[in-house]
Amino acid sequence: MEQTEQVMQPTQKPSSSKFVYIVSVVLAFLFIFFLGAWWFLGRTSQLQEQPQPFRVVLPMWDSPPGRPLTEGFVKKMEELGYKEGIDIVYKRHGFLAPGPETLGVVRSIYESDLAEGIDLIFTAEWSDTKAAQEATQALGKPVPIVFGDVTNPIEFGFAETWASPGANLTGVSERRNDVVERALELFTATVPGIKKIGVGAQGFMLPDEPSVSYYKALLEQAEKMGIEIVEYTTDVPPGPSHKEEVIRVFDSIEEGEVDAWLHIPGHFFTNQQALEHQLALRLKIPFMLPAVEHNDETGELVGLFVYGADFVEKGEQAAVFADKILREGAHPSDIPLELPDRYILVINLKTAEAIGVTIPPEILELADRIIE
Repeated sequence: MEQTEQVMQPTQKPSSSKFVYIVSVVLAFLFIFFLGAWWFLGRTSQLQEQPQPFRVVLPMWDSPPGRPLTEGFVKKMEELGYKEGIDIVYKRHGFLAPGPETLGVVRSIYESDLAEGIDLIFTAEWSDTKAAQEATQALGKPVPIVFGDVTNPIEFGFAETWASPGANLTGVSERRNDVVERALELFTATVPGIKKIGVGAQGFMLPDEPSVSYYKALLEQAEKMGIEIVEYTTDVPPGPSHKEEVIRVFDSIEEGEVDAWLHIPGHFFTNQQALEHQLALRLKIPFMLPAVEHNDETGELVGLFVYGADFVEKGEQAAVFADKILREGAHPSDIPLELPDRYILVINLKTAEAIGVTIPPEILELADRIIE
C-alpha cells in the first residue's frame, strides 16, 4: 500500500514593510487629527478670551464747541492706547447746531444706541448731555456719560456735588460766574475806559441753558463793575433769511453807541462771530470772545481779545475720565468733576492795529498766545 506523503505548505506571513506602512499612516492620521483639534480648541479659547472693543457714542456737532471737543477726545483716547476698530468702536452721530429744538431728536438717537448696547456716551455740551441723561433715565440703563463742556452742573441737575457727582454722569465743567468775572476784568484792563458793551441778545443767542447762564453771569458781573450791557435783538425767526437779519441789525449800529462788543456763546447763525468781527472793525471797537475756536470763513481767529478754555484740551481731559471708566471700572459717581486744566488768553495785535488800540505791556505778558 502506497503511502502518500502530504507536504504541508508553510503559511505565508505578511510583509513587515507593509505592516509598518499601515501603522505609520494610522499614526500620521491620528497626529494630524489631534493637532487640528488642539489648534481649533486653542483658537476658540483665544477668541472667547479676547476682549471685545468698547462701544462709545460720539457727537459730531457742526460747530464749536462740539467739533473740537470730539476731536480732542478721540485724539487723547488714541494716545491712551485705544486703537479704533480694535480696542474701541465709535458710533458717530452728526448733529446740527445745538439748541432746545434738537434735544428730542438727539434723545431718540441715544435711546436707539442704548437699545443696541453701548459702553459709554461722550457728550460735548449741555443739550446732548441733557438728551443722554434723559435717554438713560427713560430706558433704565445707567450707561456712563462723560461730558466735555457743561457749565454749572449742579444747577442744571447733572451732578449732586463736585466731589461726588452721583448717578451716571461726570466730566469737565465750569463755574460760569468765575469765568465771566475774570474775562471782564482782563478785557477792561486790556482796553481801559469801556463803559458800554454791545451784545446780540434775544433772537441772536440760543435760548438754551449755556447761553442763558452766560448772559445772566455777564449782566451780574457788568453791574458790579459799573458797565452797561446794550442789547440788540430781533424778532425774525431762525432760517434762511437770518443772516440777512443779522447784517441788517449790525449795519444799523452807529459809532458811539457802544464802546466794545462781546460774543455770547450759542447763536442761531453759525458764523455770527465773523459778522460781529466786521462790525467791531467798522466801529473801531474791541471785540471779546469766550473761546479760541471762533474763526472767520478763512479759519483766522477773529476779535481782539479771547479768554476761555481750549475746547480741544477739554476734550482730551474728558478722555481721561472715559479711560478710568472703561479700563479701570470706575463708576462716574465716584469720579469728581474737574475744572478745565487751564484758561487761555489770546490777544490779536492785527485787530488792535486795525482799530487803533495799544495793548498794555502787562496784558501782553499774561497772554498765552499773541497774533501778530
